[in-house]
Amino acid sequence: MKRVSWIVLIVVLAVLATSAWFLFGPKRKLPEDPLAIVPADAYAVVYLRLDRILASDAFKRLAVERGHAAGMQRVQKTCGYNPLERMRDTVIFARPAPDGGLPRFAFAARGDLRHDELVDCVQKVTGADRSKLRTEKIEGIFTVESSKGSSRAAFVGRDGIIGGDAESVRHAINVLVGKAPNLTQDAVLTGLFRSVEQGQDLAAVGRVPENLRPLLRKASRELLGGILEPLGEVRALAANARTENAKIAGGAQVLAADPAQAQALLKLAQSQVARVRAMPGVGLTPVAGVLRDIQMEAEGDRVTFAGAIKVSVVEALLDLLPALQQFMGLMEGSGQKAASPHTPAPAPAPAPSPAPSPATP
Repeated sequence: MKRVSWIVLIVVLAVLATSAWFLFGPKRKLPEDPLAIVPADAYAVVYLRLDRILASDAFKRLAVERGHAAGMQRVQKTCGYNPLERMRDTVIFARPAPDGGLPRFAFAARGDLRHDELVDCVQKVTGADRSKLRTEKIEGIFTVESSKGSSRAAFVGRDGIIGGDAESVRHAINVLVGKAPNLTQDAVLTGLFRSVEQGQDLAAVGRVPENLRPLLRKASRELLGGILEPLGEVRALAANARTENAKIAGGAQVLAADPAQAQALLKLAQSQVARVRAMPGVGLTPVAGVLRDIQMEAEGDRVTFAGAIKVSVVEALLDLLPALQQFMGLMEGSGQKAASPHTPAPAPAPAPSPAPSPATP
């Protein structure tokens, strides 16, 4: 009897342990490292801390107050909430298309994402019929696919979502479960990303696809008399930005083919900044101070840029933009008029043929 009691107790404990594992054990969730969910073949990544950006003074003044957030406001009115405001951070990535066409895009986001509400919101905004949405489990992860099969959303854990191009979402799921490599295996892009992310509000990194490098080299040699030729040797680049104290600060890093090309890129950047500063009237605008404060240096095969701009200066530049566009239009028109005296006169119309003489009887 005592032996039976021990067996029963072991069985009960086993059942309780199994139940606890399913209820409280580890679930699939997005990794903390944003690059760990990005497929290894991606050639461009943008990482956003959306909660900081949407709450920033810069976003409110440059986007909301100027009417550039109307689409987001329409979504909030339609759904009763703004899905973007529930996202803490988002990583967007681009991958090559199989036929070499336009890149495929997808994203992964974390935050207070209530999956049913999110699907309902998408349907309200797009007018999609829920009955036409296809559901599928991929590697145990629930996904929703559009009726045409071109896009998909996967719900990862309680706070994660992967969305975008259907094949890219499937690939990202394979990355998540360890069946496909992620971007951390790319030493160049990972190194650049780590150096610019550093807790910034925005960090972006990308490499020049191999199939575009010959085209870039050719264009850089032929445009503007070849002064842009150093751009043809750019291998990869990265950038970051943060908003604080009514100011936007940021920087960029450009990876060249070798140290000599990095020095050439630095000289090109310095000469172009000096050229803009020397333009008539530029010294009287806020642009002069922004250009003057840009820091540039080359070290090894890398060129680094850093600078900052006040939100008020951006506002002033945006206010000047219509006048600048009008001025450029007037300059273009005057250039055409000035060229008109040299335009060859049209050829005179041919003389009419003489009337045929009457036939001799």
